[in-house]
Amino acid sequence: MTEILLENVSKYIKGKTVLNNINLRVQSADVAVLLGPAGAGKTTLLRIIAGTEKPDKGRIYFDGKDVTDLPPQKRDVGMVFQTFALYPNMTVYENIASPLRIRKLPEAEINKKVKEVAELLNITHILSKKPHECSGGEAQRTVIARAIVKRPKIYLFDEPLTNLDYKVREVLRLELKKIFNEVRSTVLYSTSNPEEAAALGKTLIHIREGRIIQTGPIKDCFRKPADINAALYYSPVGVNIFNSKCLRVDSRKYLHVNSVLKFDVTDVEQVQEGKEYMIGIYPHSIKLFKLASENKLITIPIDVDFVENMGSELVVVTKCGEHIMTILSSEVERLHEIKDLKYAYVPPNEIMIFSKDGGEYLQTLER
Repeated sequence: MTEILLENVSKYIKGKTVLNNINLRVQSADVAVLLGPAGAGKTTLLRIIAGTEKPDKGRIYFDGKDVTDLPPQKRDVGMVFQTFALYPNMTVYENIASPLRIRKLPEAEINKKVKEVAELLNITHILSKKPHECSGGEAQRTVIARAIVKRPKIYLFDEPLTNLDYKVREVLRLELKKIFNEVRSTVLYSTSNPEEAAALGKTLIHIREGRIIQTGPIKDCFRKPADINAALYYSPVGVNIFNSKCLRVDSRKYLHVNSVLKFDVTDVEQVQEGKEYMIGIYPHSIKLFKLASENKLITIPIDVDFVENMGSELVVVTKCGEHIMTILSSEVERLHEIKDLKYAYVPPNEIMIFSKDGGEYLQTLER
């Protein structure tokens, strides 16, 4: 288990800044997820950590030791790429065994280690096959097995599920979570999918245009995004965004959204009278039905426009005054009741306040 530390790391390719002054610490034994869109710099960052690329500025440390100038083979890192980078002329068994043979381990030990990791990844039955005889899922399991078999100090995964079918991705995602618990090493996993990040990781590293935007526990980052763009990226169905203005009525401050919706922000110090703000609410944070015991929920008047049944979830499109508001609900069995609803409900700590100009997150609405 190894701590990774990057200090002021920058990378330029053909005059373009790919990584811009990256400062990052991945704790020993953490499963950290590097989340960002294509072109954000994820792959370049992983390659710099692995040693297959060198930074133009900055230093890389493993457990306090400077490894910036160390070649990949001396860093004890296992890396899994998007593509199925296997030796086509070797069997699955020989592909997995190849890093052990480089280390010149005894044949009996190689055989034992290959069979152990093959069992872990459910590929014992294909050990005699060549890569071209394997399915995409089997090939990627083989790539993962080859990275795991040498038990490196650090595992780097570069969007390993991207090229797989949906069902295979779902199965392998569950198995990867089990594997991460099994290997108990430092893991840095790259993905552009926020759902995948939430399912696999403990710590989030959100990267955008070569900069680290936000780091922290995944649930905390999702609930308190760095800015409005981060919130939009984290949610697969977007975010309900309302423009508002803070006005005082008697001794209270309110964020007025429209003629039918306002939020009491008297106790929110960062919201100032006369200024404009944006309100953000995730669709999954909104409830269509309120329990008698839930007396702290904020009531939002709605008119249901239409409902899309997604099988296990409902996408409910409503109007709140002149604003469109989308709700994601699991209340599928109450579908017949939803079209006549006049109110929705939101916990105050799920209502996010952002600055109007830069879209920076300020805080949630509390009572």
